[in-house]
Amino acid sequence: MGYAKPLMERIPVRRAISPTRVIAVILLVVAILLLAAGIVYFIVQARSLPSFMGRVANSTAHRSRRATAAVVLGVVVLIGSVVAFSSSRNPAR
Repeated sequence: MGYAKPLMERIPVRRAISPTRVIAVILLVVAILLLAAGIVYFIVQARSLPSFMGRVANSTAHRSRRATAAVVLGVVVLIGSVVAFSSSRNPAR
């Protein structure tokens, strides 16, 4: 009846970031980069690619195998990131 909670009970406690969550964020960033690289490989012709992506002079073809590999790896890493995020939210009891 009219009793106020002490100040320390009203302040939310900030939990430390779990290592699993850090791994999940890293995997998410890698997955986004792989998917972006795959899309670039599909869209841009081989002669117009940046040099670090394997530019081929006088070629009108696309790098389909690299694009497919990058997209598949991106999806696999994205699934790994989702699994890591879900395990970091619901720790084993």
